[in-house]
Amino acid sequence: MYNEYTVRKVGFEDNIGIKIGGRTINNLRYADDTTILAEEKEDMEKLLKKLKEESEKAGLSLNLKKTRIMTTGTLNEFILDGTEIEVTSYHTFLGSIITRDGYDNKEINRRLSIGRMAMTKLEKTMKDRDVKKATKIKIAETIIFLTVTYGSESWTVRERERKKIDAFELWMWRRIL
Repeated sequence: MYNEYTVRKVGFEDNIGIKIGGRTINNLRYADDTTILAEEKEDMEKLLKKLKEESEKAGLSLNLKKTRIMTTGTLNEFILDGTEIEVTSYHTFLGSIITRDGYDNKEINRRLSIGRMAMTKLEKTMKDRDVKKATKIKIAETIIFLTVTYGSESWTVRERERKKIDAFELWMWRRIL
């Protein structure tokens, strides 16, 4: 039977991964998603092979066709056990887009778009004269703002994105008022 221990064993004995605060981290897990971390291509190959082996011991198979690689380097091709693995420039992890260059404009634009859609869906409520302004503000703060800012702790906000965020906020307040 597959369990969390299977994934935990992968790579730890080799001390492969990235170093953060003196600790080696080589995988991030959430539900059925696993993100493997390595500094070198060879280390990534070792980790993926080990994950594949451990999964097979538990009666599972690693689907290499669904597996993707993202790097901050210049890796253009990655082949494991004769299967080419897609090298991508972005990855969605826990609902947030992470890009190869670390630039968050795609994620910020996507979040602002989601906020606009949420606000548009609430347009009838926001225009209703029977709903108090204080209630509309609470709705905006608890639904719209939280939707837009989900994952924002990791954003690198440049001046252009700051202006977009400010413009969204003003647009939203005008809709409410």
